[in-house]
Amino acid sequence: MTEPTIDFHIQTHQPQFNIPIQLIKKNFKSIQKLIEKQKKQTGDEIAKIKKNVNLPKKIQLEMIRKSISSFETFQKKLQTLIKKDEEYRSRLVARLENISQLSKYTDAQDMLNFHNPNLINWYRNETNLLIVDYLIKSNTHEENLGNKLLESLAKTNPKISKLIDHDLYLDYNKVYLSITKAHDLSLIIHWFNDNKSSLKKIHSNLEFEINYCKYLTLIESGDVNEAIKFSQDNLSSYGNKENYSVEEMGNYKHNSERLKGLGGLLVYRSMDNSFPNMLFSNKLMFQSQPYREYEKLLSNERWENLGRCFIDNFIKLFGITTNYPLFVYLSAGLSGLKTKSCYHNTENTVFKEATPLETTPVLPTLITPANFTSYTAPVTPLTVRKYRGPDYYYRLLHKVNNCPVCSPEMFQLSRNLPFAQLITSIFNNPFRLPNGNIYQFDKLLSSGELLSERSTLLRQGQVKDPLTHEVFFIDNCIRVFPA
Repeated sequence: MTEPTIDFHIQTHQPQFNIPIQLIKKNFKSIQKLIEKQKKQTGDEIAKIKKNVNLPKKIQLEMIRKSISSFETFQKKLQTLIKKDEEYRSRLVARLENISQLSKYTDAQDMLNFHNPNLINWYRNETNLLIVDYLIKSNTHEENLGNKLLESLAKTNPKISKLIDHDLYLDYNKVYLSITKAHDLSLIIHWFNDNKSSLKKIHSNLEFEINYCKYLTLIESGDVNEAIKFSQDNLSSYGNKENYSVEEMGNYKHNSERLKGLGGLLVYRSMDNSFPNMLFSNKLMFQSQPYREYEKLLSNERWENLGRCFIDNFIKLFGITTNYPLFVYLSAGLSGLKTKSCYHNTENTVFKEATPLETTPVLPTLITPANFTSYTAPVTPLTVRKYRGPDYYYRLLHKVNNCPVCSPEMFQLSRNLPFAQLITSIFNNPFRLPNGNIYQFDKLLSSGELLSERSTLLRQGQVKDPLTHEVFFIDNCIRVFPA
């Protein structure tokens, strides 16, 4: 496939429909629970009024008003959920219409016409969505740049906000940052409770990770007694194999291993706090391997593990891809551009200098880790090493790097990608004979021999080499893929 087709875009856009569908299902269950709860509550209140017919009229009226007020609150909640359902369905319709537009941009052979300005604009919007998706998910600041970009794009194209589940991704990003940056468990606990039934169906281990993190936080803060009580109430059950289903045996082994060192951690922490002025020999003891493991338990690694567990559960819950869609498209494009000469052109540089070409001084020799200190570049954002790719790929910063594969922005993404297959085979369905010659299989079956001889060979399961006239069994011929 040299050019993307409509079928290609339908397949790549399929994950966009997963999230609204999951949100509709979740919202529908919330509506069901709300109606059942209100139905039971209203029935109980009516039965209570009928049962106490001798109560004063004033009290009965108050009970009726209370029931009416409760029902009005129920209607408001129900209306909010209905609006959510309409919003999710409108996203599905908008995404279907967006894909359907491609059928308008085809030529006479039903292939996409890449000279059509409307198709170019469609691709531009898709690129904007990929960038917004990446920026929202990868945000590490309080103000999300991806959301700001989406709001800016929505001013000229209001429908674009329907093509991405920005609200869900924003919540995801907030929860993830609260774990890994703020070391706060409140948002992840709320998210877990909100999706508890769905997480149970995918055999999630998130609840253990949350409780494990909470326990270590209590120990780190020095509240050992509270940590012991919390462990008894919330962690001890995870060591019992009977509490796990067959599908959760992997979680049992993982959790039981991590629970083994918690008792020793309590002793270690109590000793560490009790003897601030301990002897040098005792301090050496605390630097031994077992005690280093305890220090590791109290490091930021626990928050990173919880963050990864949250990401895995989020991906499974909503059926989205594990990689950024932007990276998937970039990888496909870079694979088509990557050649064996990439990373070897010493003339490649990264940034364009403001100095005119005719006044550019003679370039020093190629910088490598060994002689980097022999050259002192001007201190500007363009010369800081972290903005460049590996030193040995580039000369100094006086030219534009014209190869996207070798660029510092794409280097990490493209370094493990396969090289482009720029040479194609002239054969159709090629087979290699035992003597090493390769022919099209059709040519072997229709060689220039007499019809009777060819039929005899085929009945015996044999073919003849058209060049050497050697005869071989078809079973000894191998399908090959020459390049």
